[in-house]
Amino acid sequence: MKRLQILFFLVLMSLQLPAQYREISGVVVDAHYSTPVPYAAVFVEHTQVGVVAGNLGEFTLHIPDSLSNKRLVSVGEGYRLTYISPENLVELPLRIALTPQENEKGLLSPSDGAARERGKAALLLDKAARFVMSDWIPLGNPQSNKFDFGRVQTLPTYNPIEGVRLRAGVASNARLNPHLFVRGYMAYGFKDQQLKYRGEAIWSLNRRVYHEDEFLKNNLRLVYEKDLFSPGEMHPRALNDLLLITYRRSLNEATYRNFAEISHEREHKNGLAHTLWLRRSRLVPQGELLFRRSNESRVDLFDELITSEAGLMFRYSFEEAYIQQKRKRIPVDTSSPVLFLSHSIGYTNLPEGEEAYHRTEFSAQKRFYLGSTGRLDAVGEFSKVWNAVPFPLLVYPNQRFRHHIENNAFFLNRALEFVADEQYTVRTTFVGDELLLSRIPLMAAFRAKELISLRATYGRLSDKNDPLLSSYPLFDIPEKSFRYGSVPYVEGTVGLTNLLGLLRIEYVHRFTYRDHPDALLGRVRVDVTL
Repeated sequence: MKRLQILFFLVLMSLQLPAQYREISGVVVDAHYSTPVPYAAVFVEHTQVGVVAGNLGEFTLHIPDSLSNKRLVSVGEGYRLTYISPENLVELPLRIALTPQENEKGLLSPSDGAARERGKAALLLDKAARFVMSDWIPLGNPQSNKFDFGRVQTLPTYNPIEGVRLRAGVASNARLNPHLFVRGYMAYGFKDQQLKYRGEAIWSLNRRVYHEDEFLKNNLRLVYEKDLFSPGEMHPRALNDLLLITYRRSLNEATYRNFAEISHEREHKNGLAHTLWLRRSRLVPQGELLFRRSNESRVDLFDELITSEAGLMFRYSFEEAYIQQKRKRIPVDTSSPVLFLSHSIGYTNLPEGEEAYHRTEFSAQKRFYLGSTGRLDAVGEFSKVWNAVPFPLLVYPNQRFRHHIENNAFFLNRALEFVADEQYTVRTTFVGDELLLSRIPLMAAFRAKELISLRATYGRLSDKNDPLLSSYPLFDIPEKSFRYGSVPYVEGTVGLTNLLGLLRIEYVHRFTYRDHPDALLGRVRVDVTL
C-alpha cells in the first residue's frame, strides 16, 4: 500500500506544470569609467537566487516568476550595493552600473583605519603620492578631453648616460575614436645631448571605452622608436619606460636603438593571449661600448648592428580578470600562475651577408599568499639563443617578461657582466603583511612592509658564440664580460617596500663572483614600484 502511495505521488508530481523562469542577461560596469567589473554578484533581494558575473562582468540569471516582483541587487569588491527595480528589467541586455566606494583614508592613514588628524606634511605627501600614481593628466575638460598628457612618473628621471632626462608624451583616448589611438613621447638627455622619441598608431578591433589596452586586447600596433637601450638590462622588446633608473648599471654598456615594428596582440576570455610581431632594428654603440671584430691582421670597427625579426609569444594566465580604470587595469586575482612562451626568428645584417638566428624564452610566475603573514612571489625563466649571434643579441640576467609580479631585477651585476646563449634564472620575493612593521605605529602609518628576496642565475656560452672559437665572424665580447663559472650568480636583499604605496628601500648583497673587477659587493637601493 505504501508503495502505491509513493507511485501515486510521483505521478502527480510529473503532471505538474514546470516552474516558469525569466532569463535576465547583461553586464556589470563601473559607473565612473564604464569599464566591466569582473566577478560582481547579481542576485534577487532577500533570496539565494543569484549568479557571479564572469571576468568581463557578463552574467545570465534565471529568475522564477514567483520572484518577479522583487528587486535585483548587485555588488562588487570595492563598490556600493546597487538596486534594480522590476520595472527597469524591461530592456535587455541589462547594464548595471556600480558606484565605487569612497576612500576617505589618505595614504598616510593608520592601517587599522583609526581616525586621527593628519598634519600639513602628511597631507602634502598624500597629494604628491596621488599625483604620481595618477600617471596621466587630461588635456582639457576631464569629461570631454580627447588627449592625455603623461606619463607623470617619467617626466624627470636620471641615469649615468643621459644625466637628467626630461620626457613628455601625449596619448589619445576613445573620445577621439573608439578604435584608432595615437600616442608618443619625446625625451632629451642633458648629458648625452640626444633627442629620443617614440610614436605609435593602434587600431583596436574591439570598441574601447577609454584606452586601447583595456581587457580584452585585440590590437594592431605600428611603432617607431629611437631611444636608449641596454641589451643587458632590458628585454629586446621592452619599452624604455622605467620610473626610477638612477642606479642603472649600463654606463658605457648601452646602445642607441631605433626600430620599426608592426604587431598584433590579442587576449581571450580563457586567459590565453598571443602577440605576433615583425621588427627591424638598428643598434648604435654608446660611450666606450664598441662593435669590434679582431683577427690576427687587423681590427674592424662597426658603426651599427641591423637586425630583422619575426616572433610569436603566448601568455597564459589562469582566471585572468581586471578592474579597469582610465589608463590602468588592476588585476583582480594576482595569485593565478602566469606562463610565457616565445620564439623569434631573426637575421643579422653584416658585411658578410645576413645570418639567421633563433631565440626561445619561457617564464613561469606565481604569487603565493601565506595567510596574514604575507606573500611569496616566485619566477622561473629559461632563455636560449640557438645560433651564433653578435654579443648584443645574447641573453643576460635582466632580460625578462614582466607581468603582475613585483619588480625583482638583479641589481649589483653590471649590465653585460655575465654573457651566455643559454640561461636559467630563479627569483623569489617575500613581502610581509601582519608582521613586525605593522605593529610599529610610524611604520604602519607609512604602510611599510617587510621585504626579503633572493635571486640566482646561471648559464653557459657555447663555442659557436665564443669569438675565439667560433667560425662565425662575431663581435669581440666586451673586456669586462665573463662566462659563468661553476656556481650561479646570487644576490639577495632585505628592506622595506610599499612605503606610501610607492617606495622600496633595501640593502642588496652579492654572494658570488665577488672577485670580479669593480664588483659591487653591497648597496642600498631605492626604487619606485607601482
